Formats: sequence, structure tokens, C-alpha cells
Amino acid sequence: MKTIFMTAALVAGVSQAALADPCQDRFTELYLQLDQGVPTKAAVTTAFKGAPATTNDFLYLTQDHYMTVPTSPAGPWILGHNNVLYQSSDEGATWVKIREMETGQNADKARADKLANADTIRNTACSEEELNGETVDVVAADITISQGMVTENRYTYWVRKSDDFIVKAVYDTKAPNFEMVTTQEIEKAEGLTLPAPE
Repeated sequence: MKTIFMTAALVAGVSQAALADPCQDRFTELYLQLDQGVPTKAAVTTAFKGAPATTNDFLYLTQDHYMTVPTSPAGPWILGHNNVLYQSSDEGATWVKIREMETGQNADKARADKLANADTIRNTACSEEELNGETVDVVAADITISQGMVTENRYTYWVRKSDDFIVKAVYDTKAPNFEMVTTQEIEKAEGLTLPAPE
């Protein structure tokens, strides 16, 4: 009887494993990351349908220390540090406080929002591709984002095999009144330092 029970349990486990989707699991793992665990620099291009693309550099140390530098068109730099958001109109020479933030609470909310959105992941696709002379994993899926407004999205991640680092991400977003594509080209930024206004 014990053998029959164990065999039934084993069959059930194998059946459950057969139903699992490794590609969807991989996409979910990538999507749920809040950061990549190291300082990064991302060249970001945002293109709204019917409008010129804009670009910026996003420099990231931690969830509470990061900076956005608009590059096209140029504009004020934005810095987040120590629960305060700052702005500089002179390329970082001086900083003006915009508002206070609750970084820890924001991170908790971001995690909760991502977990809720993850339930809508579908149409996953995994493949390989050559990128800058290196073979990378390409992991994509459709996902519905419900915060602020409901949008339908196709997210694609290019992941370096050697260290599991996301080197590129494309977010194709469709809403009732707009469409946009955001592309991030990401690199590790060892030794990155950012301003720290007091």
C-alpha cells in the first residue's frame, strides 16, 4: 500500500512538472527583479507613437541613490538620494530639493504591484540571439500592467549567459490613448559614484 501511494505521488509530481513552463518561470523571475544587484548605467530611449524619441542616461547605485540625465532633448537632471528627490538645472553643480520620498515603502509597493501583474504573464517566448558578438538569451512575454491605468505590454529581456545580467530590455506598451516603446541598453557600472546633496 505504501508503495502504491508513493508511486501515485511520484506520478502526480511528474505530471505537475510537465505542466510547468520553464520559459514563463524564467520571464517571471526576470520581471520580478527590482534591480540587478550591482551599480548600472542604462541608455534609455522612449518613443511615443507619432512623436520624436527622447533619450536619457539612468545611473543606478541603489533603490535610494540614482540619477536621470536627459540627453535628447537636454533637460534638468533628477537625483534620488536618502529619501529625497532633487533637481539640477546646471548639470549637477547645484541641487534643489523637489520633495521627500518613502523609498522603503515605494519598494514594498513596487514588489506588491509586480506580484499582482505577474498573474497576467502569458504568451512567453524564449530563444537565443547574437548581440554585440555574444550569444544571449531572449525572454519575452505579454503582461497587463494595472497600476495608474491599464496597459497591455510586450516585455523582452536580453540576458547575458555568463553572468545572468540583463543587457537590454524593450517595453512595448499600448493604452487606449497612447502607444510607446521604451528601450534600455544596460551595462554594469563598477566604481559608479553619484552626487549626495545634504
